[in-house]
Amino acid sequence: MVQGIPGPWVPFSPLSPLGASLPTCWWNPGLALHWKWRLSFYKKWGSEIVSFIPFLHGPPLIFTSSLEVSRQMLTGGNHLMWVKPEWSITGLREWGSSLIISNKDDWRRHRRIMGPAFNASTYSIVWAETSRVYKDMTSVEGWAKKDLVTLRPVQAYTTRLAFLVISTCGFGLPFRWEEPTENDDGGMSIQKAMRIWVNATVVRLLTPSWAYILPIKRLHDAAMASRVLRDHLTELISERRAELNGDDTDRGMARKDIFSLLVLASEEESKFHLSDDELVSDNMKGSTRYKMGNVFGMMFAGHETTASTLASTIGFLGLHSDIQEDLYEQIVDVVGHDREPTFEDFPRLEKVAHAFYEAIRLYPAAYILIREAIEDTILNIPNADNQPGTRQVPIPKGLSVIVDVAGIQYNPRYFPDPYKYDPSRWRGVIPESEEITAFSVGPRTCIGRKFAVVEAVCFLTLLIRDWMIEPIMNPGETGEQWRDRVMQANVRMTLSVNALPIRLRRRTRPTHPT
Repeated sequence: MVQGIPGPWVPFSPLSPLGASLPTCWWNPGLALHWKWRLSFYKKWGSEIVSFIPFLHGPPLIFTSSLEVSRQMLTGGNHLMWVKPEWSITGLREWGSSLIISNKDDWRRHRRIMGPAFNASTYSIVWAETSRVYKDMTSVEGWAKKDLVTLRPVQAYTTRLAFLVISTCGFGLPFRWEEPTENDDGGMSIQKAMRIWVNATVVRLLTPSWAYILPIKRLHDAAMASRVLRDHLTELISERRAELNGDDTDRGMARKDIFSLLVLASEEESKFHLSDDELVSDNMKGSTRYKMGNVFGMMFAGHETTASTLASTIGFLGLHSDIQEDLYEQIVDVVGHDREPTFEDFPRLEKVAHAFYEAIRLYPAAYILIREAIEDTILNIPNADNQPGTRQVPIPKGLSVIVDVAGIQYNPRYFPDPYKYDPSRWRGVIPESEEITAFSVGPRTCIGRKFAVVEAVCFLTLLIRDWMIEPIMNPGETGEQWRDRVMQANVRMTLSVNALPIRLRRRTRPTHPT
């Protein structure tokens, strides 16, 4: 055990390259332990804090599903003694400094720059853009002429939705649902480049530069997408700088998208100045990689996580028709059958938001938070076997502690009957509340959380008002069997639900007497 904390001896540290690349099994925890063992792991050891002691490769680690222990590292004055260790962000650092990977003063600088963009004006734009994309989707896909629509998988639609919304609200690029794959000159379109760049994130992080000379189409497409995106964003920077450096009238009417704010920060001479590496620049001469730190953060975190949580929300609502109908009744009560929902309706659609909160609880995208002690410190941990009280555990400098976000969401001490999908447990909780711990807690809670919630509530409001959601099951299959078979998790850089087959059945609107 580590520092008197119980836990197993394993060949490889769970987050080491070897341990993470091998599948989760009885002798190797692997990455999927956070999903496969979520209901049994801490119960087995009789403790909410468990150590892993590798005997072949990797450092010892401490995992915790205790919110109280997590808060000691993430909030208050103590969080200053804990940082993201270099080994956990090395791959991401190649893309440049950003809010996601920075620590201490550098993190505060990035947060100070990014924070002002996430305001009521932005959320209103997010709502309007989500509504526009929904209408564009139904038109292009021909849903107006159908009473039944099959989505195999639903992620194909939620992913494109999230991509188009972040493209507009993050970069001021209002793409359409039906995207061109090539420009007029035959080159890869920026729409296609951005989509490939986001979808190939893991491939880019794990692939060495020399591998791009191999005859592998996916690598060539990823390299081409990086070049197209870099060139387009460089051009956008020039355009935005020209706008920002115009007269006071032009400056006052500058764009409100997040990327424009980053460009503005790169122009200002202050301690909150952004370097070129934190916008877009070459990583190395002749390389296929470019530094796009905060661009990477916006595109990846603002796209994949929202899309996946939307998909799992839709899956659960399909399984629970009673909850879905409860949401439908609130939607009709708030916006009616025909009125266009607006951002002003958002606070009154709390049941729709609760459905999204419960889905992200069950499938937390950021399933772990890694922290390393930068000096000797102490953690107060709960006594084992549910005994009352706490005990102090000395933590030496350099030891890493893993906040098991997924473990917290399935901890019955915080969420009774944690496997159950129960949106009512969020009654009275507002989007900014730290009770929604799947978004993290403390100063480093997800900066885009309300962005994601507004987007999700708008989309679900429009979808549920028009359609009944149904899971596509095998003959004789029950809802619980479908959940066990289909709604497993894919654990990589983020935790996401597997591909979900969904059917939409058009709702019959009431006829009004003439």
